[in-house]
Amino acid sequence: LLAFTLCAALASAADRPRVLVLTDIENEPDDAMSMARFLVYANQWEVEGLVATTSIHQQKKTAAWRIREIVEAYGKVRDNLLLHEPGFPTAAHLLSVIRDGRTDYGMRAVGEGMDSPGSDLIIAAVDKADARPLWVPVWGGPNCLAQALWKVRATRTAAELDKFVAKLRV
Repeated sequence: LLAFTLCAALASAADRPRVLVLTDIENEPDDAMSMARFLVYANQWEVEGLVATTSIHQQKKTAAWRIREIVEAYGKVRDNLLLHEPGFPTAAHLLSVIRDGRTDYGMRAVGEGMDSPGSDLIIAAVDKADARPLWVPVWGGPNCLAQALWKVRATRTAAELDKFVAKLRV
């Protein structure tokens, strides 16, 4: 019975979608609320990243600090969530995948020398030896994703770019 339970848990983890969220959190309350709700269901996906971005409504700053606050609050209730369903990631894991994008808006933040911790995380997540696609919900500006695509296009062959893009679901 123990072996069956362990195998079922491992199989369900492998079936979870890989998710990396881009959010212009702190532009208005909606993304903070969405982040809290996202974490209540965090056992349903494999969280690969939580990236604070700019947007049309917040062009010169990012707010990874706010994501950290929400994840720290999640850490205080995680044990209670685990009473109801298994698989919730630790707050330490979630904190380890929080990044900032560039503090500039749109295509001004894309090109040579415009890498950010957020765009680097996207590339690393896509490049993982994992056949599952990487889902990238865009709650804010997508310039981190645009920079990741720009860099891959500039540094890899056309076939490598195609392989990279094929793993993305935006």
